[in-house]
Amino acid sequence: MPDYKKEWMERSAIDYFSPFISLWLACNSWYMSHYSDLHDNHAGDAKASDRDFINKLKEDTSGRNHLYGKFITYLSNSGKDGISFRTDLELLHYALERAELKPERINKCSMLNAVVNYSDKENTTKLIENPRINQDGSVHANDIDTVTKLDQIYVTSNHQNLFAGIFEIIYQVRNMLVHGKLNPDKDEHEVVKYCYRILWAVMS
Repeated sequence: MPDYKKEWMERSAIDYFSPFISLWLACNSWYMSHYSDLHDNHAGDAKASDRDFINKLKEDTSGRNHLYGKFITYLSNSGKDGISFRTDLELLHYALERAELKPERINKCSMLNAVVNYSDKENTTKLIENPRINQDGSVHANDIDTVTKLDQIYVTSNHQNLFAGIFEIIYQVRNMLVHGKLNPDKDEHEVVKYCYRILWAVMS
């Protein structure tokens, strides 16, 4: 009997492009409804733009924004869900560096040069940190309050900036995919995969 393992394995691989768009539509529906009062701040019949909603979501660290709440919870959760989430963040960083995505309106999708405040998008923020490490593998006392460990790497302990920067990356990846600016190759598919997994975790 012939061995069709390779053929069936190829067919079983998950294509994250379509699920990511569906998940984004769920997110879009949520924030349009959740922050519908943004329309009240516009004169006449003008409606808030998608960018207005994204900016609001990125800056809202109150209990109203359950995406931010989930994000913070997963960063400190010692269970398997927290470990998986932090690993996905780390793998997103590596995938972004391999793919070198360059959206139209920002220089690059990167956790090394993240856009936290879109109105000042030329002023990027480094989300990845390199703390001093002691001989026993622990973080130096002077650096411990400035970092959060993912799996092997460290990110900023400013979780508001981290959330805003990651969400901007996810939004830019969404834009590139919708407008046909992503190539269906392995590196760019990996970026979409981890954007999907991170967004799914905070949306669930």
